[in-house]
Amino acid sequence: MHIEPVPGVALSPSPAALAYLNDFARVAPAYEYDWTRQESFARRAAYLNGGGWAGDRAAVSAALERYNRALGADEAALANARLLGQPGTLAAVTGQQAGILTGPAYSIYKAMTTIRLARQQSERLGVPVVPVFWIAGEDHDWHEVSWVMVPAGDRAHRLALAERFEGERRSVALAPMPPSVEAVIAEFEALMPETEFKAEVVARVREAAAAPPALEPGASGGRPSLADWFGRLMAWIFRGTGLVFLNSADPALRRIEAPFFVRALERQAEVEAACERGVHRWERQLGFTCTVDLVPGSLNLFLYVDGDRLPLVGEGDRVWVRGNPELSWSRSELIDLAWRSPERFSTNVVLRPVVQSFLLPDLFYAGGPGEINYLGLYRDVYRTMGQQMPVLVPREGFTLVEPPIARVLQKHGLTLDDAFHRLEERKQELLEREDRLGIVPAFAAFRRDFAGRYAALADLVLQLDPQLGQMVEENRRQIEHQINRLEEKARQQHRKNCETSIRQFDRVRAHLTPHGLQERAFSILPYLVKYGPDLVGRLVDEVPLEQGWSHRAIYL
Repeated sequence: MHIEPVPGVALSPSPAALAYLNDFARVAPAYEYDWTRQESFARRAAYLNGGGWAGDRAAVSAALERYNRALGADEAALANARLLGQPGTLAAVTGQQAGILTGPAYSIYKAMTTIRLARQQSERLGVPVVPVFWIAGEDHDWHEVSWVMVPAGDRAHRLALAERFEGERRSVALAPMPPSVEAVIAEFEALMPETEFKAEVVARVREAAAAPPALEPGASGGRPSLADWFGRLMAWIFRGTGLVFLNSADPALRRIEAPFFVRALERQAEVEAACERGVHRWERQLGFTCTVDLVPGSLNLFLYVDGDRLPLVGEGDRVWVRGNPELSWSRSELIDLAWRSPERFSTNVVLRPVVQSFLLPDLFYAGGPGEINYLGLYRDVYRTMGQQMPVLVPREGFTLVEPPIARVLQKHGLTLDDAFHRLEERKQELLEREDRLGIVPAFAAFRRDFAGRYAALADLVLQLDPQLGQMVEENRRQIEHQINRLEEKARQQHRKNCETSIRQFDRVRAHLTPHGLQERAFSILPYLVKYGPDLVGRLVDEVPLEQGWSHRAIYL
C-alpha cells in the first residue's frame, strides 16, 4: 500500500477553514484550544477529569452498550462502550448523517481519523480514549442522505432512493426504511463486478437493511430505519477497531439529556446573546462570512409533534412552532414536558455540538470544513450552557487509487497533480502528440492561403461589378463553413483513432474526481467488493496518522 500527498487539494476553499489549518493564531479568538499543540489535548483532559465535566458516565455507557449490541457490533466496540463508564476514560468523537450505503467515503475517513488519533492520545496522555461515532439520527434532511455515487466501469453512477421527501420532517432514525431501499440494493449488486468478496458484501448490505430496529421498540414503528441500516453497516466495516456508535435519536440518551433541554428553555436569551457575540466576533473581528442562518427568537430546539420534528421559537413565557404560532405552549409547560418526556426534544445545529459535550467527556471532535466554520461561532454558547468546546481536529482526506487507474497514470506519465488539476490539458497534449499528420497546422496553413487567394479573387469580381459584394461575402462564409466542417470531421476521426487513450483519461476523471473529490461522492462499499471486507480495518492500521492536514492518495 503506497501513500502519496495530492498537491493543491485543500480541505476547503473557505478562508476560515484555511486559516484554521495554516494560521491558527488568526482564528484563535473563536476557539477554545489550538489543535496543532499537544498541550491543548493535555489541558482538555485535565479539564474533563478535574471536575469540568459532570456527565452521567454509567447511564451513557449502559445506553451505548445496549445500542451497539443491537447493531451487532463486535466485542471490541462493546468493551469500549463499557470502558466509557469508568472514571478517567475520555471520548474522541466524530459524526455524520446516516446516508444510504454508508454515504460518501469522507464519513469513513472521519472515523479513521478519530480512531487513530484516539490511540495516539491515549498513549500520550496515559488515559483510555474511546473513539465514538455520532450518528445524526435526529436529522431530517432526507435529500442529503438519500443518494450516493459508486464507480461503475468507466463512469460514476448515482444511486438514489426513489422517494422525493418533499416537506418530510421525520428524523431518519425514527422513520421506517423507505421502500425503494430494496431497489437501490439490487442496482448496487448489478453494478458491482464479480469478485471473491461481492457475495459477502452484498449479503451484509441486505442483512443490515432487514434487521430489526436498533433503538427502543416503537421508535420507528417497529421497522428498521435508515439510521439502523447505516449503523449496522458501519459497525461491520469498523469491526476490530473499537469504534463505538451513538445514535443521537436514542430515547435512552434523550432521557439523560433532560437537564440540558431544561437549561436551553430557561436560558434562551443568554444563548441568543452568546450566538450574537459569536457572529460579531466571526464577521467583525475576524472578517469571515457567517455560514449559519441564526433565527431571531430561536430556542435552538426541535419538538416532535405527531412524528414531525418542528423548530421552536419563543418570546417571554410563550413558545411556539416556527411558522405555526397557533401551536404554542407556555415556557413552564415545555420545561415540565422536558423533564417528563425528554425524547420529545431535539437540538438544532447550534446546540447539537454542545449537547455532545454534555453527554460525553469529549477530548476532541474530528470534523470537516463546514464544522470548523460553524463551530467557530459557538464558543460562548458552550460556556453559556455550562460546557466547554473540545479540541477541534480537521479530519483526514483520502482518494483511493485502484491498480488499473495507477497503470493509466503510469502509462501516460500523469502525476497526481495532473490528474486532479490538469487532466483536460494533458488530454489535449496527448491528441496533439498523436497527430502525426499535422491536422491542426495543415488546416491553419490552408486558411492562411485561402484568405489571401480569396481576397484577390474577391477584388477581381468586385471590379467587374461592385454590386456583387454581398454574394462574394456569402460565398466566403459558405466556403469557411465547409472548411470548418471538414476540420471538425478530421478532428473527430483523430479522436476516434485515439479513443482508447481518451477513454483512459476519462476513466481517471470518473474514478478520482467524480463531480469533485472522490471522498465526497463515492461510497466505500464498492472498494470492499473489490479489495475485501477488511479493507477499512487495514487502512486504519496501515495508513500513518498525518500530523497536520493534507489530502493523500492511497494506492490499493
